[in-house]
Amino acid sequence: MKSTLNDYRLIQKWSSSMGGVFSIGDLQNLFNENNPVLLNRRIRSLIQEQILQRFKREFYITEQCNMEILSQRIYEDSYISLGSACARHFLIGSVPSKTVYAVKSGKNRIFQSAIGTILFCGIAKHLLFGFEYENGIRYADAEKAVLDVLYFHTKGFRFSFNIFTDIAFSQLSREKITAYLKKYKNPKYVSYVKGVLHDQSS
Repeated sequence: MKSTLNDYRLIQKWSSSMGGVFSIGDLQNLFNENNPVLLNRRIRSLIQEQILQRFKREFYITEQCNMEILSQRIYEDSYISLGSACARHFLIGSVPSKTVYAVKSGKNRIFQSAIGTILFCGIAKHLLFGFEYENGIRYADAEKAVLDVLYFHTKGFRFSFNIFTDIAFSQLSREKITAYLKKYKNPKYVSYVKGVLHDQSS
């Protein structure tokens, strides 16, 4: 019990700066515990006391978990995009609460828990661009967020908002979008985006 109390105090001390997100390596360093069996035992005690929750293999969170930080920790090459970034740039109203939409290289993945859902849409590595850093988190800029929405719409992804009527296309930089489109290798997608932008401006 005393050990669990000390561990709780360490979690409480570092939770804010860690965004409420701890990997198994973070906890190993925090507790100065190199024995895997003893480390897992201490983690189980914290879970039983509802101090930590297991989000996925090797990642544990507190109730104050920042889901955006968690998404970056799970996939370090990812960035916040799609509806989450569009809402952040006031291009749409809002997205479902407790849900983070992100883009990463590779395959689509989704992680769910009582605290929320993180949905990763997979994209080719050469299309991982157009993001900005804020407090260590990568966010798609307005133009890339919309390009990601249109890209995954062509792949069959359905959003919580109408991509033709709910997005404030007038707020986007057409010059930046034109520059970004040069990075896409699919001419059909490029033509599709240009068609959408033309319809929105007419």
